[in-house]
Amino acid sequence: TVFVPGFRGRMVNGKAPACASCHSYERHRIVYGLYSTLTKMTSDWRALQFAPDMSVRKDWFREFQDSKYGTDASLDMMQIELPSGSKDIILSNHVLEHVEDDVRAMSEMLRVTGDRGLVHVTVPSPSIRAVSLDWGFPDPEKNYHWRDYGRDLTSHFNQRIRGLYVLETLAEDAVTRIQDYVYLFSRNRSLISRIREIWRTQAISTSVTG
Repeated sequence: TVFVPGFRGRMVNGKAPACASCHSYERHRIVYGLYSTLTKMTSDWRALQFAPDMSVRKDWFREFQDSKYGTDASLDMMQIELPSGSKDIILSNHVLEHVEDDVRAMSEMLRVTGDRGLVHVTVPSPSIRAVSLDWGFPDPEKNYHWRDYGRDLTSHFNQRIRGLYVLETLAEDAVTRIQDYVYLFSRNRSLISRIREIWRTQAISTSVTG
């Protein structure tokens, strides 16, 4: 109920974006709102989250594991040391842009979630450019990103990984009224369709490719 300006006084649509209590930002609240509608499904899921944040609650899942860079719990997204099919969902918020080989990382996440699982991805501002830009090194001037994703994010992976379905969702933060994209990748078209129907009943804009 109380919000303050973001980093370096950042405002969004003239509104303070940071929750003074939990310190969430608009991108966290968007994801939180989406998954709060799926708890009947997620209660039986085994989850892994890279770079854990407050976008989801651990008690929404049957099992929850996190991977935090620079700690003993850290996992390499390009070579995840977990068995195939050992997770039902992998959550990745603003991580792929920090990974050298994003296609290899996506393939690994799909391996770990198996033929029935789900890979969740968000990246910074994909709507502001048509084509993704990859400059081939972690640029310290861009928070050590290897690339900036564009509106071609879904085709970027669909063209390189076979048998992939992608649910692209445009959702809105209730506080700042800013919209952002959330992507769900899976080899399970039925699962993608079930989630899409739930979100459509909430008047959330979705599309499926693959």
